[in-house]
Amino acid sequence: MEPTAAERAWIDVFEELRNCPDVLLDMDTIEFPDGEVPDADAAFASLAGQDGIVLDPSLKECYLRFSDLAAGWGAGMTEEDEDPVFAGEFDVMPLVRAIRDSAPIERSPDPSPERREFLSELRDFDVTSLSGTGKVASLRIRQGVAHNPEIWFSDGRGGIHQMDIDLCGYLDVLRITKGTFGWQYLFTNVSLAHDRFEVSVRFLNEMLQVFPDLFPAHNYEPLRVRLAERLR
Repeated sequence: MEPTAAERAWIDVFEELRNCPDVLLDMDTIEFPDGEVPDADAAFASLAGQDGIVLDPSLKECYLRFSDLAAGWGAGMTEEDEDPVFAGEFDVMPLVRAIRDSAPIERSPDPSPERREFLSELRDFDVTSLSGTGKVASLRIRQGVAHNPEIWFSDGRGGIHQMDIDLCGYLDVLRITKGTFGWQYLFTNVSLAHDRFEVSVRFLNEMLQVFPDLFPAHNYEPLRVRLAERLR
């Protein structure tokens, strides 16, 4: 199967991670499914025809046919200390499978009717299962109307935050950050100056200090600006 431009960009990400001596991979999976795989046009047509879900055609540019796309890593370990200075993880589900999966209503015990209705529209597509941090990114899916779904980030502490980014933007930044824990906060209205975000801020600062040298093909300056804004 010949990779699309979007798929090639992800293949490059895994090559970056695998070839970086300063990153230790705990999980490393990127695979195409066996057999014929629907392209973006066919997948979007199937969602519209079978599920009544019409996605904005612009999202076809970042459509991925991978059956598995996941990595977990740590960086900054030394011989004296095996704990990573900072770390990251991602596990991106195929888009059609994510949309057809069940809604995460159980994450909110005894939700109000309004909360239940909101949760019923969410579909998880990027989870951190290996680390057990409980962080999840979800699409907000609505039927019967063409739309570019909102992205909502659940931080495992009961908080859920809308991100000012769409799916293609999310995947672009995920490639740049390699899933560094806490990167999603940069695209919310959360104040990272609060003490409870101390670890996330440390990880983000380490990423912005180290990654430009480790992965010079990417531009980290916009993320540095966003971190400064979230720390005000």
